[in-house]
Amino acid sequence: MTERPKQRKIEPHRRDKTLSEEHFRLIAPHLDEAFWLTSPDEREVYYVSPKYEATLGRSRDKLYADPTSWIESLHPEDRQLIREIAGTRGPDIDRDEREGEYRVLMPNGTLRWVRIRSVPIFGEDDRVVARASFAKDITDRRALRSAALHDKLTRLPNRAMLSDRLTRALDRSKKDPQYKFAVLFLDFDRFKIINDSLGHEVGDLLLISIAERLTANLRKNDTASHLSQGHLAARLGGDEFVVLLDDIRETSDATVVAECLQTALSVSHPIRGHNVISTASIGIVNGDCTYDRAEDIIRDADIAMYHAKNAGRARHVVFDERMHQDAVDRLQLEEDLRGALDNQEFSLAYQPIVDLESGRLTGFEALLRWQHPRRGNVPPDQFIPLSEEIGLIVPLGAWVVREAATQLKRWHDELPQDPPLEMNINLSPRQLSQNDLVETIRRIIEETGVSPESLKLEVTESAMMESPERVTCLLHELKELGVKLCMDDFGTGYSSLSCLHQFPIDVLKIDRTFIINTDNNREYAAVIHAIITLAHTLKITVVGEGVETGGQLAQLQALECDAAQGNFFARPLSAAAAETYLKGPQGLAKSA
Repeated sequence: MTERPKQRKIEPHRRDKTLSEEHFRLIAPHLDEAFWLTSPDEREVYYVSPKYEATLGRSRDKLYADPTSWIESLHPEDRQLIREIAGTRGPDIDRDEREGEYRVLMPNGTLRWVRIRSVPIFGEDDRVVARASFAKDITDRRALRSAALHDKLTRLPNRAMLSDRLTRALDRSKKDPQYKFAVLFLDFDRFKIINDSLGHEVGDLLLISIAERLTANLRKNDTASHLSQGHLAARLGGDEFVVLLDDIRETSDATVVAECLQTALSVSHPIRGHNVISTASIGIVNGDCTYDRAEDIIRDADIAMYHAKNAGRARHVVFDERMHQDAVDRLQLEEDLRGALDNQEFSLAYQPIVDLESGRLTGFEALLRWQHPRRGNVPPDQFIPLSEEIGLIVPLGAWVVREAATQLKRWHDELPQDPPLEMNINLSPRQLSQNDLVETIRRIIEETGVSPESLKLEVTESAMMESPERVTCLLHELKELGVKLCMDDFGTGYSSLSCLHQFPIDVLKIDRTFIINTDNNREYAAVIHAIITLAHTLKITVVGEGVETGGQLAQLQALECDAAQGNFFARPLSAAAAETYLKGPQGLAKSA
């Protein structure tokens, strides 16, 4: 049994109140807390310090008359809490030490926070002879603590408070097998586009609006929990939010809440004359006692969110262990990717582009390849999006431009033809956002000595449409270098035929999905015909991508498409194999 710490022992003068008040009056100025002394059962007040009135907003005389009147100064919810706690105390109530933080309603209507603690005072025979209560105004301290635990912009709880609440939920789940909770990780689609196009002020207002909707919908959504006030919405930073669903009935309730939140958040936000829409991708983790740390739950919910985003956005995905392994593999791939450029693991493959009227090879598209020392050939759809995400695409993209330009210059010198062979090079959306892109390409042209008119820089339709005004200005600057510009993957983005005239492009590449479907669907052929007709009106050359069969080739020729590329002509070739192809009859010698 723990030994009771030594207490200061006094014998209050019950009948000689003048003497006791004289003692306490000498002590009171040296304390920064209000205090009052009562009988052990708190039915009689022996002394009340002057600071009591300023701290609790009630007169000392009233406390002398009614020892429980201090409770009436509290907020109604806190009064009820104190009464509920008092109802659960045992027979040794007079020996308890009690402490709590409560809201005090001051006479002028303001709300203050006060910490109140109550301790027993023991006499010589270890008998409780009195009880001392202390009250300290902690409003300012609590405000500072609240600021440290809340996001400054949205006023939602921040990561620190979320971690604390999650830790408590984990502790409870280990003690109570019936207790269930869930975590939702929300990331908002197209938020960066909104920030870049409408400005950061509108972006901040959107985040505030999102926070208000989250809070409002968690309050009214009581279908998943009998303790809805336990739910918590927090902002981690940027456009990332986390929702803790506390004490839910069933694990499936988390998906119900996710669906309700997605519906509420998908409604446009009226901000500064704009109706802003930014849907949410949500990752869900059903918490249980298998987790030990709050950050592990947040991590897994984040992983599930990325799966939701990759699956098409504006949806929710529940985490499973396979996702964690995928994330570990992805992290290893990211680590390997960062060193691949220095280790010279990248190379270019070249796919022929053929003029459909003459059958002559007009150029190649340079395609990036990664030969991993252990994994072997890593598919581009695995490492290119990853390099884009981690920012490696900028130096990697510059390497591609330099390598392709160097190879083209070599072919121009060794295998000249008229008109000169051309090289198509892809630019990523991340490269387009770099301020020094034009200067980088200018420097590469000067250093390699390649003819700029032989370079065709490809930009995807979706990248152009993300920020059309900014991209249009950038394209005009690139055109001033003498290069040609190509809109890639036309038909997969947000644009329409009416948008073509807005961009200073020389070539339009029809996406392979249209070409593949021309075999069995006449509607696709009609769309291609419309694209070609308008493009020719605008003096734009049209290239069909992904030609696999002779039938597709014949269809494009019938529709007067200018050029085509695809495995029907040749798969992407190494530099040596491309050179052999280039030396073949009219450049049309088929490659295995």
